[in-house]
Amino acid sequence: MDSIEVKGIEREEFEVIAVGVCYATVCTRLSDEAAAEQLNGLHPTGLDHGWSVCEDTHFASGHTNPCQCPDHEENRHVLFSC
Repeated sequence: MDSIEVKGIEREEFEVIAVGVCYATVCTRLSDEAAAEQLNGLHPTGLDHGWSVCEDTHFASGHTNPCQCPDHEENRHVLFSC
């Protein structure tokens, strides 16, 4: 990952992998709360409750939610829902 700033956070600390209508995946080393704040700032849902960590315990791929990032050992992939 290249080093760029997203709302004061370097890309190594937080990067949106994918955003859909109901789900989003991020690669992060931030807390769940800080990651949700960043995601809501970058991709507002338009709903009162916004993005939060998904209650699903697994990604569609079968990996646990959250799971270890394969590229950055200090990061994890987290699935969010709205």
